[in-house]
Amino acid sequence: MKRMFAFLLVAFTLNGIQATASDSLYIPINLQQAYEKGTRAYDGSPGPAYWQNHADYVIQVKFEPERRMIFGRQKIIYYNESPDSLDRLVIRLYQDLFKKGNPRDWGVNPGDLHEGVKIDSLKLNDRPLDLTGNPFIRRYGTNMIIRLQNKIAPESTVKLEIEWQLQISRHSNIRMGAYDSTSFHVAYWYPQIAVYDDLSGWDTFNYTGLQEFYNDFNNYDVRISVPQNFVVWATGRLQNVEEVLQEKYQKRYQKALESDDVIHVITEEDLEKGKITADKEWNTFHYVARNVPDFAFSTSDHYLWDLTSVQVAPDRERVLVGAAYKAESSDFYKVAELSRKSILFFSNEMPAVAFPYPSLTVFNGRGGMEFPMMVNDGSVANWQGTVHLTSHEIAHTYFPFMMGTNERKYAWMDEGWAVMLPFDFQAREAPGYDPIEKAIKRYLSMAGTEFDIPMIVPSVVYGGDARNAYRNASYNRSGVAYYLLERHLGRETFLKAMHAYMTRWQSKHPMPFDFFFTFNHATGEDLNWFFKPWFFEFGYPDLAIEKVAEDQQTLTVKVIKKGNLPLPIKLTVVFQDSSQTMIEKAMDIWRSGKNETVIKISKEKPIIEIQLGDKHIPDLFDDNNWIRMKE
Repeated sequence: MKRMFAFLLVAFTLNGIQATASDSLYIPINLQQAYEKGTRAYDGSPGPAYWQNHADYVIQVKFEPERRMIFGRQKIIYYNESPDSLDRLVIRLYQDLFKKGNPRDWGVNPGDLHEGVKIDSLKLNDRPLDLTGNPFIRRYGTNMIIRLQNKIAPESTVKLEIEWQLQISRHSNIRMGAYDSTSFHVAYWYPQIAVYDDLSGWDTFNYTGLQEFYNDFNNYDVRISVPQNFVVWATGRLQNVEEVLQEKYQKRYQKALESDDVIHVITEEDLEKGKITADKEWNTFHYVARNVPDFAFSTSDHYLWDLTSVQVAPDRERVLVGAAYKAESSDFYKVAELSRKSILFFSNEMPAVAFPYPSLTVFNGRGGMEFPMMVNDGSVANWQGTVHLTSHEIAHTYFPFMMGTNERKYAWMDEGWAVMLPFDFQAREAPGYDPIEKAIKRYLSMAGTEFDIPMIVPSVVYGGDARNAYRNASYNRSGVAYYLLERHLGRETFLKAMHAYMTRWQSKHPMPFDFFFTFNHATGEDLNWFFKPWFFEFGYPDLAIEKVAEDQQTLTVKVIKKGNLPLPIKLTVVFQDSSQTMIEKAMDIWRSGKNETVIKISKEKPIIEIQLGDKHIPDLFDDNNWIRMKE
């Protein structure tokens, strides 16, 4: 009965905002429990009992490029802030993705398969654990489960020490890997404690290569040892520039910290001369990052390096922005400056929130993949593609990294934002490129099919041959939905709601209903009429002109909603003298549940044609959007 009351509370009153039963949002039973326990609130805020765990990582690694081997030693202090006594620890061993016999969503080169991440030693609170036949330790998929003889009490810590090694794949570059014999991006790499949250307890989903991040906000102190003349770029700020770079490059680095211009720290001429790093057989690059959800690094002995910096807020230190790339990647010569402009756009325009990290490096690897303060991008043949890819990956700084969303279950909560947020920037920086039209075309290519699955379905259920369905829900449909929401609310109201959402949930773990309820609360409008069809239902968008009637003074146009997804109405009226007028109706015209509306047009001049919609309104069937009047 208590849960039924919780559901009815959301269905009929959201902090004073009335909602009809037909507009209510179904909340799964496991998520209802969070409201009962007080960890979430129905206005979209964290509840009074909200909590989350975190950890401190101290990691030392030696990377041998020739063998592609990483030897790691790490200490983790894990903080149990939950009200629960934990009887186990879940450790993610991501590169067990390549373990023989494990499930995966991507094909891999058989030569990259191995026996799994090798754990050389494991200590729990200074006590060595037997790794051979220990019934308290088991590995399945990409998880290692440690059953604890002594539970971790609330408001206490546990120390874990691990020595391990793994080999980077040579051919199968799933978000990381080797890009030539001496250039690598390393991610999904260290043993990591999984998330224990108020919604599901331990996150035990395996990493199969498709779904991406869900991590706690941790502190990282990482030392990476590489051979002479290898440079390391990583999450965080480099702590020991003077120890690892020759003096000339130290000075260029320091200059970039205060420069709006791009400083060429390492040039082709420098590489020909050699002696980039300190004159030692091995150099250890020391990076520190605080309150971030992950750590990644890249390294090469022949990459160019550009640096600049940018002031994103008067009370913040400048953000160091860089690009590391192959000399033959012609587009990357502009990527440092492009990244700087992207950061300014996100900080000042959309979402108009100051860039939250002290640095960003775009590494010229392959594909397009984001990590906190790191981007792994391939080279793109045209400038439009470079602008799109770079800004999209940098947008991920906000979602999921600043916001801590669960991309394993709700990939649309970050990928859709990374599609939508840079729309204006991409159109501005790449003349002739229309990112909104592109996103809409991609969505419409799958809209209404059996693989156009509602976004609320957990992303983890997609996989294998359903990868296109995953991409449609996570990127295409969600990006279009966010765009339509901003178009409906207007920029000012949209940003007001967005800032409320981001302020409430920064460095936490919001779920879909935190987003829905915050926007309802912050706008003072019940938006469930929009959220329900676009995020919860199968269907497609389709408006049509059903008929036109006229008398001497007025033209009456009947527009019907044939699909179930609401859209704004835009009528273009073309007069006989070739002039035009636009009539627009916001998409809440459909909020009552009606499927038709009538628009009256004054016949000031002879009308010859009426067009419904435009390229920025996703309408699956446009053959019913046009009518020519009889002369």
